[in-house]
Amino acid sequence: MKKPKSASANKPPFQRLRLRIVCIRPPDPGRHGAEFGVQEKRAGDWILCAGKRRRNSDFVFDFECDVKPPRPGTSHDFSGQFIHGKPGERFVYLSWKPRGWKPGTSEPGPPHCVRRMKIHLNSIEWPQVESALKDHSCLEAIVVGTAKDGGPNCASVQLAHGWQLANFSAIWRDSPIDAELHQ
Repeated sequence: MKKPKSASANKPPFQRLRLRIVCIRPPDPGRHGAEFGVQEKRAGDWILCAGKRRRNSDFVFDFECDVKPPRPGTSHDFSGQFIHGKPGERFVYLSWKPRGWKPGTSEPGPPHCVRRMKIHLNSIEWPQVESALKDHSCLEAIVVGTAKDGGPNCASVQLAHGWQLANFSAIWRDSPIDAELHQ
């Protein structure tokens, strides 16, 4: 007699996908007594993982997530330490908060405010994921870090050029796309 397959045996495996968010021209967090980073998903906490600062003051946030391949009737899906939202509406937060601020405490006023940029993942197409996995590269998005009021950008932000395939090891390059966005 054959053993029945477990429910987990029917689930497609997750694969590790590298993502990079380049935040151009953000306000200087150090000058404002702030922390700036990719926000972990833990409920009730605002734990931020700092990025790497480029010589031109932009920030680069490199991290990994899990991606589940699409199945008939479903789309691919993301999960992991920095992935927020429900299936089909996944996103990553780049968050700005005053040093030492905790959820549930009063928020100081500008420029020492709490703000989050929501970077959506739903525009990532499955062929892009497959290319990044095959080439051992990453998918990169570029966002503008300063809002019209001069403070940190917030809410759902537009990607400068969508999600693009990028070389994971080249985080310190000053690419033509960077030069174009800094004009």
